[in-house]
Amino acid sequence: MPLIPCSVCRTRDYDKLSQVTWAWNPVPRQRVAYRQRLCVGCFAGRVLVMDREIDPQARLVCPACGIDTEADMEPVYATAYVPGVGKMVYEWPLCPTHSDIVRAAAQEGAELLPEREPESRGQAPSTAPPVSPWERLGIMPRE
Repeated sequence: MPLIPCSVCRTRDYDKLSQVTWAWNPVPRQRVAYRQRLCVGCFAGRVLVMDREIDPQARLVCPACGIDTEADMEPVYATAYVPGVGKMVYEWPLCPTHSDIVRAAAQEGAELLPEREPESRGQAPSTAPPVSPWERLGIMPRE
């Protein structure tokens, strides 16, 4: 019998647990992150239920309710390590109501992660800034 139970349902299943790190920015340049270990059922009910492909040409909508979040969005990010699959990264443009619900669920049975070092602190998740189309044309800011 495995020693570590699912963070949510507390079952000790023989299948390996996924590890999910949830993150969001309550204010600019501040990151809050929690880590959960989820069984297959809890992973499906908390992560996969919101997994929707985002059309880059369409307006952003909340994956939970479908309302337009282009002007009023509270994003939540998740990085999951799934046994036999590997790393999976999610970004959800949630409405304020569903952002609160997802953030509360992300804290259930979870471990609060320490703040990142100031030099690495940024928006969650930490990604390299994209190269602008202007820079690809060779147009650079004057110094």
